[in-house]
Amino acid sequence: MNTDIDQNEIDKLEKVLNDFKDEWEIMQSKRASKWRFYFFISFLVSLVLSLAFPKLWWTAIIVIGCFAGSLYSMLRLNAKTNSQIIEHQKQLKLVRLLNKFHASSFSSHK
Repeated sequence: MNTDIDQNEIDKLEKVLNDFKDEWEIMQSKRASKWRFYFFISFLVSLVLSLAFPKLWWTAIIVIGCFAGSLYSMLRLNAKTNSQIIEHQKQLKLVRLLNKFHASSFSSHK
């Protein structure tokens, strides 16, 4: 049973990984833009509320806390996904090298 991966399969996997990486970066960019917009609007609303009604000063703290938590979550997810992408790229590179080594050692035995 031959379980070797040929070059075309590696190229397909690399293309899928690169497409995923590009799509992920676009999605993260959109998510970050949306996050900044919502934070700005929420902060302005809480600022106006706390200025208009001084007893509602705590709304600004809640807005900042909620958005700090969501920012932390976004950054953590981004770091995790980026490290997974890098790991997959390393694995593909290793498979390429192993295939080259296998091909060169197989051709030298002929």
